[in-house]
Amino acid sequence: MDNRDMRLLKKRLPELLAMRAGTGEILDTGEMRLFRYGSGDTVDLDLYRALQTAANKMKIDSQWVPEDHIAVLAGYMLEQGALPVTGICHGTRRGNEQVWFRTHLGPQAQVFGTEISDTATDFPFTIQWDFHDVDPAWVGAMDFVYSNSWDHAHDPERAFDGWASCLTPGGFLLLDHGWNYQPGRVSAMDPFGISEAALCAMLDRVCGRFGRVVRVIEGGKHRNRPIRTIVFQANGAQA
Repeated sequence: MDNRDMRLLKKRLPELLAMRAGTGEILDTGEMRLFRYGSGDTVDLDLYRALQTAANKMKIDSQWVPEDHIAVLAGYMLEQGALPVTGICHGTRRGNEQVWFRTHLGPQAQVFGTEISDTATDFPFTIQWDFHDVDPAWVGAMDFVYSNSWDHAHDPERAFDGWASCLTPGGFLLLDHGWNYQPGRVSAMDPFGISEAALCAMLDRVCGRFGRVVRVIEGGKHRNRPIRTIVFQANGAQA
């Protein structure tokens, strides 16, 4: 999100929250940057949720990934011999991703999405949910978990660990990466940015007890720039 978008976003927030949005610190390791909502290890969840909800409503009519990208990911899983039945798409705004996965995986697919904003239930197969949290009923029960919104995580390691814990044996965690996920894009709205190589390494480090990164595949395009998807596969895949 550029500076103009951030200015527009702050106008939608109560004055106190807008002031707090400009005071966060940024953790910078070179290949990764993370905006901190609050001081020290304390996360200002009210600020985080207010920013994410306001941005969702500001961009409610936009769609980041095209359907042909979701078709590529569905095709990849089918080509690996999987026939996914259950899946979660995290941070889906209008709910298009889960609808497209249902279309391209086949009638057996029961895919739903999460969205932190109160607009969630306006769209199909979507629940209002903070994707850092895991419903115990999801653990070990999902054939795939997908997100192109992981850059909105205030605690990415917690989110990724939770997502990986939801996978069935051989299940897939699919995370898109591209030009706008780089560290230089970080703001209070898009708090997490990381290089592709560093993201792969983080997944293997944080989620290694569940599986490993097996490849990166080319998908569709966003604004004529390629989308690449990191494929993390859970242990226990059929030979």
